Amino acid sequence: MTYAHSARPSSRALTVCSIVLIVIGIPALAHEVRGAIDGASSSAAALAVSASCVSAVVGLLFLAWVARFAPSVLSWIAAFAWGTGGALMIAGIGNGLIDAAVESTSMSDSAVDFVTSVVTGPVVEETAKGIGVLILILAARKLLTHPSQGAVLGVLVGLGFAWGEDMGYYVSALEDGMGGLWESFLARAILGGYGHAIFTGVFGYALAWAALRAKNVFAGILVAVGGFIAALVLHGQANGVGFLAPEDSWNLTYGAIELPLLLVSVALLVWGLRRHRATLEA
Repeated sequence: MTYAHSARPSSRALTVCSIVLIVIGIPALAHEVRGAIDGASSSAAALAVSASCVSAVVGLLFLAWVARFAPSVLSWIAAFAWGTGGALMIAGIGNGLIDAAVESTSMSDSAVDFVTSVVTGPVVEETAKGIGVLILILAARKLLTHPSQGAVLGVLVGLGFAWGEDMGYYVSALEDGMGGLWESFLARAILGGYGHAIFTGVFGYALAWAALRAKNVFAGILVAVGGFIAALVLHGQANGVGFLAPEDSWNLTYGAIELPLLLVSVALLVWGLRRHRATLEA
């Protein structure tokens, strides 16, 4: 009886917050999709949307298999919608303003590219994605039973963000024909297709750990901030590979770093969820 009494208000909070994020996310998503395919032919738009859907669908099916829609289906929809809409729009505005400010300095073009890609870009994008993750985890804190469930919400936001972001890249890549689309798809969907999901999943795990296991507010804030910094570092290193890898072996270098990171992340997520499930069933 005690659990049911405490879970009901938490469930209402999660429902309300999920609906708010969906209401914000869907119009923003429509705006972002229109912007991504604006000026493209119908065939190019269809190819770009289809290509961006591939990694998103694979990721969603995998999560549905291992996480079983916890803490709720509605929260999953809200997380993905926030990533595709609200987070992407905030990141676009933020990156535009900060990029313009950096470009107005006396730095060289190469230095501007490095700073906006490796430093300011990750800060803006992880903040935009993290807003939705923070709202959902705080609303669901009494329903969450393991930090890995927070990671799943972060992964969902990251999947949505990548889905919307990749669409624009694929439209641009198609200016070089199908070969350009394949090169972009190789880099964004295969070699580094789940980068955003991993970055934000780390932050989601840290937030959920803080909400579930921190002994005091200070410890919780420390863990949450540490998770955000970890997400920034992972995001920055992924973007930084492009500045370090030799041009003639860029894909090989990028894949050698990002694919092992993906495999380790998947293994840790599956282990955490299955370990939690085994504990509940014991």
